[in-house]
Amino acid sequence: MLVPPMKRRPLFTLLTVLLAGMGPKAADAASGYAGEFLAVGAGARGLAMGSAFVASADDATSGYWNPAALASAPSRQAHFMHAERYAGLVEQDFVAVASGGGPLLDGISLSLLRLGVNGIEFTELPDAAVPVGPDNRPVVSSTESAADYAMYLSGGRRVGKRLDLGISAKLIYRTVADYTAYGLGFDVGARLRLAQGVTVAANLRDATTTPVFWDTQATDSIQPSLSLGVAVTREFAGGQALVAVGSRAGGNASDDAGAAPIHGGLEYQTGRVSLRAGFDEERPTWGLGLQLSRAIVVDVAYLQHNELEETYLLSATIGF
Repeated sequence: MLVPPMKRRPLFTLLTVLLAGMGPKAADAASGYAGEFLAVGAGARGLAMGSAFVASADDATSGYWNPAALASAPSRQAHFMHAERYAGLVEQDFVAVASGGGPLLDGISLSLLRLGVNGIEFTELPDAAVPVGPDNRPVVSSTESAADYAMYLSGGRRVGKRLDLGISAKLIYRTVADYTAYGLGFDVGARLRLAQGVTVAANLRDATTTPVFWDTQATDSIQPSLSLGVAVTREFAGGQALVAVGSRAGGNASDDAGAAPIHGGLEYQTGRVSLRAGFDEERPTWGLGLQLSRAIVVDVAYLQHNELEETYLLSATIGF
């Protein structure tokens, strides 16, 4: 089975390797990009800030960005996000519900991330015994779809006055055409308040290495990756300003130059309006938040891409 070439961004490289490796002779650890779908982000607010959200997460998306933040997140909250990335080529959805905890945890959340791609063309040679040539070129044999799901069960606990700890157990389900796979992994987060308005944080994803078992007997391994961040909040010009920076190492994290990616974001909130900007691996991001009522906040984000179409995201957070 041959697969047409795709632009070599992490998501599409992942898809190409998976499709090529799902045949009967697929080997273990078929994809070096097996966990990149888990790094696409969640919530228009965090993505508008360049994904520099590991230290500043404070809502129902915390189970994704850093479960330690659930130790002081709002008691009950629901979050919904939808995006059609790259002119509709990739569909992304994220849903989360967070609430206060109990004796062991100060806050808990349940989150679901979905990433889907439709219209994947499988190709084959008219004569498999003959090399590719002018009279034996690949033809489309079928059109398939692929989807990745990750469900997070997360909790955070305050340890002392300055330190929060958290953990997420995540169940992974993947489909490519008629093939399916399952995996189970764990993320471990920490957040430390250094001073008033200054926070440093870390989230170790796939801490124990996450295996993903395909029904073809192939096994992918999602390697650990570490997200680090710093956030500073200050009162400014009658509102509140937030500056955040972060980076990610391990897994398959690298920018176009092969270095660890750097993220940065700004947010200025005044009244019911929040203005946001950032950069995600040198690509600019923008966003706007509107508090429609005490319980409802709507956020939009714009993400630029150097090689693919830009992306618009819409999310809503509802307190209850």
